[in-house]
Amino acid sequence: MSKTYQLNVNNSMAEWLINYQGGFGRRGLLGELFTQLSLIFDYPIRKIILYFLYVIFIFYYLLIYLFFRNIKTNYIIIISLLSPLFILSPLAELEALGRKDILIPLFFLFYCNLYNRLNLFGLSLILLLFYTILLLTHEVSIFYLPFFYLLLAFKIEKLTIYKIITLIFVALIFFFIIYILSNSAHSPEAIKFMCERMKNILNDKCGLGAYVLNRSLKDNIAELGGLNSIHLIRNFFIFILGYSALIILIQSSKFNKSKNNILNKFFNLKLLIFLTFLPTLIPFAIAVDWGRWFNLSYTMLILFYFFCIKNEKIFLNENSKIINYLTKRFLKNKTNFFIIVFILCFTWNPKAVYHEDIGSIPIYRMLNKIITH
Repeated sequence: MSKTYQLNVNNSMAEWLINYQGGFGRRGLLGELFTQLSLIFDYPIRKIILYFLYVIFIFYYLLIYLFFRNIKTNYIIIISLLSPLFILSPLAELEALGRKDILIPLFFLFYCNLYNRLNLFGLSLILLLFYTILLLTHEVSIFYLPFFYLLLAFKIEKLTIYKIITLIFVALIFFFIIYILSNSAHSPEAIKFMCERMKNILNDKCGLGAYVLNRSLKDNIAELGGLNSIHLIRNFFIFILGYSALIILIQSSKFNKSKNNILNKFFNLKLLIFLTFLPTLIPFAIAVDWGRWFNLSYTMLILFYFFCIKNEKIFLNENSKIINYLTKRFLKNKTNFFIIVFILCFTWNPKAVYHEDIGSIPIYRMLNKIITH
């Protein structure tokens, strides 16, 4: 990031530069904060954003480490954690590095840490506060809200009027925010004014992120017009290879009935996870950045799954037929295990846009970019 943050073609940095200088609109909250800090302290805005990214990346990977460090592992769990759709994804693909997307799993990790410390009302207030910031930073956050809602639902052992009203109130607030954002599209004049302010006051330039703010949902979907069978087949295999280990874990898991909550009383675990995961597929139908959506949907799903494992909401049956078959037939020999891990996890990675070919040897590519970029 430190070698590319000044480039005008850095679309990740361009997203963070979006602000309210041309009027209220989508994605501008943090950009306006950075703008004001830059003006107050007379300091380059890109450096402020870069240091902010340093902090959140370090904090994110620290939380990842703390989240997983005490989990009992097996070969399938190891493969799921090393999936190229998870930790390696934003590092292997420069177009995905430094995007606003990281704020969603970062907040989820923070939210998981608060789960056992707060009651339903406290968790609801935290969700309202921080998720409002996420929505005002990037409206795509709405598709990942169900994972947070499930944590709220886990807090409920018996439905009461008070608890139902709390859940409905939180949902209505978020739908109201989305309604406001959907009706606050920037006009070409507002974008022009914002970019002129960037140039004249901050001595910087708007990037691609600013110039697509006046696009409608229809315009975004139109970008997928070049989608063909080759693209679909390639991305289908990305899904299968990337999600395979996690799907096996979910298939071999069940609700822990001794932990009373409304979810294990009224829902089947697999169906509940499927319904929660389903909204994360919507961005694939409205934007071309499929590599980012793969990373986000997988990250949120694996974090939610292991939250449930850590808090004993579900349990993994390590003697299930499929896990027994894989561990005793293919993964029993350590050499075979290392070969499979290398092939599945370290030889490929999805690119940022759906029509691009699959990336190869991401570890080598990362090191090469660091040295030569």
